[in-house]
Amino acid sequence: MLKKTLVASALCLMMAPAAFAQDYTIRLSHGDNESNPTHLTAVKFQELVKEYTDGKAEVQIFPSNSLGTETEVAQALRMGSIEAEILYTGNLVPLAPSAGVLMLPYAYTSTEQAHKAMDALIDPLNERLTKEAGVRALGLMEKGFRVLTTNRPVTTLEDLKGLKIRVSPNDIAIKTFRAWGIEPLPMDWAEVFPALQQRVIDGQENPYTTAISSRFFEVQSDITEIHYMMWTGPLLISERAFQKYPEDIQQALLRAGREAVDYGRQVSAELTEQSKAELVKNGMTLHGAPKDEEKWEAAAAALWPEFYDQIGGEEWATQAIEIIKATGK
Repeated sequence: MLKKTLVASALCLMMAPAAFAQDYTIRLSHGDNESNPTHLTAVKFQELVKEYTDGKAEVQIFPSNSLGTETEVAQALRMGSIEAEILYTGNLVPLAPSAGVLMLPYAYTSTEQAHKAMDALIDPLNERLTKEAGVRALGLMEKGFRVLTTNRPVTTLEDLKGLKIRVSPNDIAIKTFRAWGIEPLPMDWAEVFPALQQRVIDGQENPYTTAISSRFFEVQSDITEIHYMMWTGPLLISERAFQKYPEDIQQALLRAGREAVDYGRQVSAELTEQSKAELVKNGMTLHGAPKDEEKWEAAAAALWPEFYDQIGGEEWATQAIEIIKATGK
């Protein structure tokens, strides 16, 4: 009997390191494929978390919305039933309106300023995200400005007139294009390529990397670099889950999140340049910024007060805008 007990004890000790190698499992969901900067950011986060927690925490990645849509997963983060997510800011806004400050049209017009603004905003923004949606942003990634692809050259605001442009189904994008003199068509993403192919719409707006991955060069001829909105997406952790972790794990996650997002920004810049080259190679014409972009910017910026109630209220909007402006000096 004693011999059996000793053998059993020895087996338990041998199995213990394998069984308890990870004290915490963090499931991370996102909506992109494995070649996208979003996924590469997730992989970097996975590596850094393992390193900074000495293997106590393991990140499991679920790409292509395999755990549910971005909005569904954000709801699950609120409840703590899923731990982490990278999602487009526009899909977070219904749960956390304050995140909408990242989408103000022409809030920033260069990538360098955008990075400074996002880094300066993250702490005050988190004070609101934790209350509004039960989530915390570990970092804010970006995938470049949303550029305009069309089936004819657009180099001035006048050239936009008469075109049917698909926009994301959010109020900021819709009202911005209306301010530019057209009635945009909000449309689900799955419908965009067929609509372009059948000439139901004349154009759409998304980052360069999306233009290449979605093969828009097959149905569009021109690209205009409007700087009205950058694709931003927070790397989120459930606040319920975060508060259950010990201090050392929390600090490791905060550090890993910041560094993973910085890495993702670098990858995004590299892939943007590659995408530009590929689009030209496949026959598209890149026109750069509109000749009269100051008109685009003025019309869009004039709308900001209309959005204040939708993005957390005037007090927060004013505070956030001051932070953004300070980073541009």
